[in-house]
Amino acid sequence: MTSSTTQSLCPICLQRIPARRVMQGEDVVLQKHCWAHGDFEVLIWRGGPAMADWRRPKIFSPLPWVSREKDRGCPFDCGLCPDHRQRSCSIIVEVAARCDLNCPVCYADAGREAQDPLISTIAGWFARLRANGVTGNIQLSGGEPTQRDDLPRIAALGREAGFAFIQVNTNGLRLAREAGYAEVLRRAGVSSIFLQFDGVDDQVYDALRGRALWAEKQAAIRACATAGLGVVLVPTLVPGVNVGSVGAILQAALAWYPAVRGVHFQPISYFGRHPQPPALTARLTLPELMRAIETQTGGGFKARHFKAPGCE
Repeated sequence: MTSSTTQSLCPICLQRIPARRVMQGEDVVLQKHCWAHGDFEVLIWRGGPAMADWRRPKIFSPLPWVSREKDRGCPFDCGLCPDHRQRSCSIIVEVAARCDLNCPVCYADAGREAQDPLISTIAGWFARLRANGVTGNIQLSGGEPTQRDDLPRIAALGREAGFAFIQVNTNGLRLAREAGYAEVLRRAGVSSIFLQFDGVDDQVYDALRGRALWAEKQAAIRACATAGLGVVLVPTLVPGVNVGSVGAILQAALAWYPAVRGVHFQPISYFGRHPQPPALTARLTLPELMRAIETQTGGGFKARHFKAPGCE
């Protein structure tokens, strides 16, 4: 058994807390201690490929600017302090608090606040990022960004500020329902749609989104294809619900190529609109996902094809 120190979140109060990453054979658990809520142990890696072999060392990249000075150090200081070890590569800008869904698994717990940030505030965020030398990709998120009628203007402001890649994180409902909306976004400067996409039948959407959405997901992709707007499919994977749909999702992505540019699988994170810590069997770890992809594609993708990223 080996261990290393890191930082994590308390599953109850969501405060940053110290944690130890403990390797137990090929499995890895995160042992957390919250001063207010006690000790927790969370499985984060189950089976092969081994985490020690799969992890990729990262090269220290000093920040061009910092947002706060170092005080107590990680995990107590939150923000970009002088000890931060990499630059921003993908910046999430939350432009909406509202949402037109009420998903049981929403990690943002969106829709409870009605007040979206002012467009002048968002323009100020873009300006501050550029003034400090930040040049990464921008993802407009929320809530549901398409709830804002001024979303095209927000995308245009990002372009005008000097950001070359603007992505919209969306459930796709407005893209599916409003003729020409995908074209409006593309003309405004949107580069890509990060589309909530949990499976290829309504049973999955009933479970994860509270309603049948399969027809609207297909319509959203068709609208983007017509407009020449690239799509990344984003499945939230939940054991017992749609992990068995991994292969079908990849087949659908291939069928919609080149409109669909990729699939970004996201094993469910149990926070936001999910108040209780999950059982061990409710977790899905990265090696389990890699093995599921290999099995469900008949070896078309293999676990050894996947490499640890150098930025995220």
